Amino acid sequence: MKEVTTDELNKITGGTDISASIINAFVNVIKLLIDAGENVGSSIRRVATNNICPLK
Repeated sequence: MKEVTTDELNKITGGTDISASIINAFVNVIKLLIDAGENVGSSIRRVATNNICPLK
């Protein structure tokens, strides 16, 4: 087996610039936007059909 020099070791690169935590953050933002859209849509539908909970 050939021995690797220090210069060759310094030139080795690997992996990606996108980590799992960044992907997870984007997925959480997308889920948040979807939930917010569902809630806004539901509230619009309830106002349009006059199906609002009465205030006490």
